[in-house]
Amino acid sequence: MSRRKMFTESDLVSAFSAAGAKCKRKISVYLIGGCAMTFIGRKVATKDIDVVLSSAADAKDFTQAMERARFTCIKRLLGEPNALDATAIMEDAKGMRFDIFVQRVCRALEFSHGMKSRARFYRTFSNLDVYVMSPEDIFLFKGITERDADLDDMRILAEAGLDWKTVETECLSQKRNARWAYMLGTKLDELRTSFGITSPIVKTLMDHADLDLLTYAFGSIIDKREVTFREVARAVKEKYGYSESWTRKQLASLIRKRIISAKKKERPQVYSMTR
Repeated sequence: MSRRKMFTESDLVSAFSAAGAKCKRKISVYLIGGCAMTFIGRKVATKDIDVVLSSAADAKDFTQAMERARFTCIKRLLGEPNALDATAIMEDAKGMRFDIFVQRVCRALEFSHGMKSRARFYRTFSNLDVYVMSPEDIFLFKGITERDADLDDMRILAEAGLDWKTVETECLSQKRNARWAYMLGTKLDELRTSFGITSPIVKTLMDHADLDLLTYAFGSIIDKREVTFREVARAVKEKYGYSESWTRKQLASLIRKRIISAKKKERPQVYSMTR
């Protein structure tokens, strides 16, 4: 494989122009990551060229167009049954590499209707329409990775200004949102520690992640039964080491949120999961 290099907007335009000229039908691609930051003027150059398409058919045709434009396919699409997870990696002789995703990126965030509606049209290259994801969605994608370099990109995007509510809403609307909320909240805390950039959505994200964890923990104990406080407290102490007072406090919180119900069945009071 060729060594990875940095590519400017001009380099990227040439690549999209060559691929667009080889597309046999109209296709739309959406740019994320460093490539998108280059196109919105947040980076001078990038080595990451990540694109997402709406369907496996579009990805297949785009991949074939890139092959006709002298890109080599390093990794093939996995096929229709795994379309949401499929990735194709294309690279040319100069080391320019495209990571092509279908509907979901790196088996993580879904390419949602909200993301699509926020994307900005960039340019048409023959049969290829190129769109750039919004800064908020680029930020979110970078906020759920474990790559150190993405933290600096998040800094650049945050310093330029973000609609934090959009970031929060998109994160919490995703499948497996508790996991993404925790990962993004952790990254935002790193952003504050490393660069002094504060975000108004950290508490909401971490509270959401904590609630999901509590729901899972108490759900694994209560399951589909009706159990007494003593039974719950004993299991919590054995599994997690927390005291009865902590257990009582968390139960009260989960009851207020209607995740757990409490009722008196003779004596003592019993608890059950509502979801």
